[in-house]
Amino acid sequence: MKTELQTSVGRALAVLDSFRAGDQSLSLAELAERTGFYKSTILRLAQSLQRANFLVRLESGRYQLGAALIRLGEICKRSARIDDHIGPVLQKLVETTGESATLYVRKGGQRFCLRRVDSQRALRDHVREGDLLPLTIGAPGRVFLYFDSDVARPNLARGEVPPEFRTTPSRPLPIITHGEYEPDLASIACGIFGPADELVGVICLTGLGSRFQRKAAQAMGDTLLEACQRLTALLGGDLAHYAPRKPPAKRGAPRR
Repeated sequence: MKTELQTSVGRALAVLDSFRAGDQSLSLAELAERTGFYKSTILRLAQSLQRANFLVRLESGRYQLGAALIRLGEICKRSARIDDHIGPVLQKLVETTGESATLYVRKGGQRFCLRRVDSQRALRDHVREGDLLPLTIGAPGRVFLYFDSDVARPNLARGEVPPEFRTTPSRPLPIITHGEYEPDLASIACGIFGPADELVGVICLTGLGSRFQRKAAQAMGDTLLEACQRLTALLGGDLAHYAPRKPPAKRGAPRR
């Protein structure tokens, strides 16, 4: 009985998951094609989903997602806060990379250090929770500059990151800078995105510049990228900003 129930629940979830961005409604044939289920199976599942208001059957016979999903989505957005997950993530980043890990959020025209876990290394930066720093300087500042839709960036499309600031040429995130905030320091930063495609925060790894050479920076960037993707998924954000892209044409000498 338990296995049968689990199978039914899994199939019902598969029906709901077959809806994609831009779908207003789906026909029975489209649902069958996307799930691989028999139409008779979908009809049976649809009746249960309709009773719970997860699915609506239109007069045309097509199916539409129901209001129960909107209600759950709103509950999820209100309950999923970055604060609930960030502590262990920062701690793990420090243990893995050996560098200090910081979560910044934007406060007006500055970035605010919301959470911080220090490296155990003797040579490191000394940012503290509660510090306010210049918004668009350093790797975390550049994430705000390139990805925060409320930050002015003349002649730049959102997500257009010059190749000299990428840890991996094909990906716009993470971003790396050397000596922009302090001459001897380097930083690697990556954004976290929320359900309305807003940039909700930036995680940054910071340390002595000599420890952020290309191979080490790529490895740290990959570790940071994975952590930010997990947090974005937990918050219901879109992972599209992390997708590989063709590097833009190089414009002038790199600023490091």
